[in-house]
Amino acid sequence: MRMLHSLRAAVVLFVTTSLLTGVALAEPQHQSASPAPVQDCDRLAANPPDPDRVVEGVTRKKVDLPAAIAACERAVASFPAEARFAYQLGRVLSYNGDDARSIQYFHRAADLGYRQASFILGALINNKRGGIEHDPCRLERYWLAASRKGHPAARISYVRHLTKGYFGTCPIGATRAELVQFIDIEAPDAEDYFFRLLITDLKEDLDGYLARPPT
Repeated sequence: MRMLHSLRAAVVLFVTTSLLTGVALAEPQHQSASPAPVQDCDRLAANPPDPDRVVEGVTRKKVDLPAAIAACERAVASFPAEARFAYQLGRVLSYNGDDARSIQYFHRAADLGYRQASFILGALINNKRGGIEHDPCRLERYWLAASRKGHPAARISYVRHLTKGYFGTCPIGATRAELVQFIDIEAPDAEDYFFRLLITDLKEDLDGYLARPPT
């Protein structure tokens, strides 16, 4: 039993770390109706796990920080309403150790509806990074917002945290129908063995959570 719990924890750690550091999991592409044209900010700073990126993306180790920051600052100035550029600028500023400005641009992107930014803000709160106070209620709201926009990692993370009790006494915004939808992924369709294992276990955990009497 202890070995199984350790394996499940390792799977979740792998998924979360992959999304934060820029190792892509299998994700469907989803783009807005009329995104801004591709800029150098995309070529230099797009994040591989971002489901709304418009180019392949650059892993953290390969990011040219000075060039990427300059390119994304130009893109944000030229397209102030484009959430993608605000998120990508936040990403590279974070890698450069500028937590205050990176959080500012993550918030800007999230306010503009960018689901990857909402997911990352939740992940930073969850992992106590970026100078953000650990607040499980804010975490719930960020991940729910991203989940409702179809962000796969946010959906998995939301259900796991809920069933593990990590949201504590916070109000839960998701309906029962939404929770089921969030992990409505056929395990055989998932390419990675560990991802299949995670989805199977999450479905079992959610069934147990939903079977509890209302409090």
